Formats: sequence, C-alpha cells, structure tokens
Amino acid sequence: MTSRARRASAGFTLLEIVVAMAIVGLGIVTLLEIFSLGLRLGGRSTARTESMLDAGRVMDELFARPALKEGTERGKSPGGLLWKLEVRAVKPSDGELTLSSDWELKEVAVEMRSAGSPEAPVELRTLRLARKER
Repeated sequence: MTSRARRASAGFTLLEIVVAMAIVGLGIVTLLEIFSLGLRLGGRSTARTESMLDAGRVMDELFARPALKEGTERGKSPGGLLWKLEVRAVKPSDGELTLSSDWELKEVAVEMRSAGSPEAPVELRTLRLARKER
C-alpha cells in the first residue's frame, strides 16, 4: 500500500471535523430558538385567551344587572387583570333604526389589560337594547 492510499483511508481531517461541528452547532442553536419562540407565543396566546374570558365574565356580570346605567366602571379581576367597563347610549342616525319610546340602544365596551404589561389590551364591544329608565 502506498503512502497516498494510506492517507486517503485514514479518516477525517481536523478541518473537516471542525466544519461539521460548526454546522451541527448552528442547527442546534436554530432549533432551540424555534422552540423558545413557540413557548413564548404559546404563553402570550394563553394570557390573551384568559383576558378574553375575564372580559366576557365582566360583561356577563353587567348583563345580569336589572338596568344598564351609562358611565364608566373600573375594577380588578381575580386573575389580577385591570378592567374598564363603559356603557353609553347610541344615537341612531335618521332613518337607520326606529325604536319605540320605551327602548334605547346602548354600546357596552370592556377593556382588559395587565398592569405594567406592554401587551395591547383586549377589548370587547357589543350593542344592547335596554328599556329606558323612568
């Protein structure tokens, strides 16, 4: 066997091993970043879903009241989120909607936000037909 044939069958060079390890390292770092991003997005999604559920609860509590009074209320949910509830009368344009004199249309908006969080608040809005107060 010649020295050239022995060298070819001897194995990998150090340079080839370093290049292969660098490629494997880049692949592992990329996968870890992808998993990390997935976990962060999952956490944000869970927090947003909980905010929507809490906002729905606040709105349900309002609708369980005997009368819808106009104004703004603020509070804190059991989960620690801050909520703001606004009820205001909606004045329909001429010809759009005709209501009897006993009824009025009200807009109800609930905004949920986490104290000190840079996340955008969650907001639910709806219209409600309510009997006028006398």
